[in-house]
Amino acid sequence: MRGGGSERVMSTLISNLDIHKYDVTLVLIKKEGRYLNDLPKDLKIIDLNSKKTRYAIFKIINIIRTQKADMVFSTLSYLNLLIAVIRPFFSKNIKFIARETNTVSVKNKYQPYPRLFDWLYKTFYNNFDLIISQSEYMKQDLIKNYNIQKSKIKVINNPVNIKKIDFFSKEKINIFDTNNVNLLAVGSMSEQKGFDLLLKTFEKLDCKYFLTILGQGKGLHGIKQLAGELNVLDRVNFLGFQDNPYVYMKQADLFVLSSRYEGFPNVVLEANACGTPVVAFDCPGGTREIIVDGVNGLMAKCQDIDELALRIEEVVNTKFDYEKIIKNTECKYGLKKIITQYEGFLC
Repeated sequence: MRGGGSERVMSTLISNLDIHKYDVTLVLIKKEGRYLNDLPKDLKIIDLNSKKTRYAIFKIINIIRTQKADMVFSTLSYLNLLIAVIRPFFSKNIKFIARETNTVSVKNKYQPYPRLFDWLYKTFYNNFDLIISQSEYMKQDLIKNYNIQKSKIKVINNPVNIKKIDFFSKEKINIFDTNNVNLLAVGSMSEQKGFDLLLKTFEKLDCKYFLTILGQGKGLHGIKQLAGELNVLDRVNFLGFQDNPYVYMKQADLFVLSSRYEGFPNVVLEANACGTPVVAFDCPGGTREIIVDGVNGLMAKCQDIDELALRIEEVVNTKFDYEKIIKNTECKYGLKKIITQYEGFLC
């Protein structure tokens, strides 16, 4: 339950499923992370205490058998692949559901063995009874590139807890200097999130722009080093992981997503839930399904830093209806709507 988008979605689902319909047991590869505090206090949690998913395979098999599960729901790619491989060894009466978190064909290119991962998806992923895709783009990717049966894939967007975000976004602290144009980016320090592209974009903006980055990861040192090389380090704040990112989103002038690829980015939904417009690369994934140009943000050609810089300047000089951004976000991705969709398939 570390600080990733998938973990946040899982904690949200578990906390809001109808307790009269579902008896939930959460099985964790390792019981650690900040999101443990967001889980219901009476939730049954089983800690497999493994360093890596592959080391837990026999424990997972044993848990599914001893718990006598009616349904096995998994998320995160490595775990999904493992479950897909072992699925034929269990009764057909058990329903196996995977929640796919990313655009697989692009993500696999960044894996140590891309061909192996592509083969695993093509060979085993149809073993699932149901695959939940976060976006239509991801669904089509699975069908076209991995021959997944169309009937097995259902699109359910990620949920946004508007009330929770609104509450925490109103924390009484002043974060930014209002004399500046304050940009915000949030994410893990991975190649996927494209913070190197963001810094190269930021270099093109004048000195009235300041950038705050929330997130951590192995790539943080390299990103800080790049900021120094580009001579923008004095205008960039690296604040690491923050338990309450929403107060930053609320006070920022603009949220920037510089990802090379995505699934269905929670941070875009959360920024919009705070009324903050978003500028993003039109990268592979579901980002385009969220952002409507001129309504809740603007899109730039994927990895085109010149166009991204222009779009940032354009958004800053555009008047947005912040209340409309919030209302549209709740209408499309509100907690009640998305939980109802999940409960329609978790049966």
